[in-house]
Amino acid sequence: MNGTASQATWLSRGVKGIGAASFLADVGHEIPTALPPSLLTSTLGAPAAALGAIEGVSDALAGAARFGGGVLADDPARRRKVAVGGYATTAVLGAATAGATAVWQVGVLRAAAWTARGLRVPARNALLADIVPPRAYGRAYGFERMMDNLGAVFGPLLALGLVAWLGVTWAIGLSAVPGLLAAAAIVYAIRRTPRPTRRDAVAALAPKPVCGSAFGVLATVQSLGNLAAGAVAGVLWTAVSPTAAFAYLTAWMLLALAGLFFLRTSVRAETL
Repeated sequence: MNGTASQATWLSRGVKGIGAASFLADVGHEIPTALPPSLLTSTLGAPAAALGAIEGVSDALAGAARFGGGVLADDPARRRKVAVGGYATTAVLGAATAGATAVWQVGVLRAAAWTARGLRVPARNALLADIVPPRAYGRAYGFERMMDNLGAVFGPLLALGLVAWLGVTWAIGLSAVPGLLAAAAIVYAIRRTPRPTRRDAVAALAPKPVCGSAFGVLATVQSLGNLAAGAVAGVLWTAVSPTAAFAYLTAWMLLALAGLFFLRTSVRAETL
């Protein structure tokens, strides 16, 4: 089989639709991610500690929501609804922070948007697995990640242009446009995805094997780590200095890298 024919077996319209959704969604939510610091500190007069707490709680909820999202994604019918609803809800709630008049409103909207984002991720991944054959999983997921990362680059650039043109509030509000287009792209992909056979309902609704496993301890440590990173960094920024906040985050990054290195070394030694 030549390269063109091999590519045609996995780079289908459904895969392209999911890739487009990842790109557009990242463009959409990178705008309200890049601009809340200005909204909170300049417009609402909040300290950096408030921003750190909001980001920490939101990231923690996004990680925790993947547990529930994984359970829902095991059901073929539910995964489609969760994917569409997750993309649309994230877009609307993220853009709604433009109308916030108090810090707590930004916190609630941000946390809710990131919870919806966490719920949709397993559903999107399951949909991608429905489309491509197992031998092409690596290429398909690599394509999806590439599109996601491109959106993460383009989003902040678009945010800068919108702020210069229309201001912070309008820029955040307009982030709903690419976000809702992402939901439309998921609908496009779903309509080109074969409906899989329904799995056993009892097995699909039982998260205990995941929650009690090492993997569950890991989708928990990560969530708590995100919470601590944002909250503590914000307090250090406000109470001490920005340098102290960055030093704190750098120290944890180096510890994480060291942990990954030793874990990799241990795994390799066990497999040899």
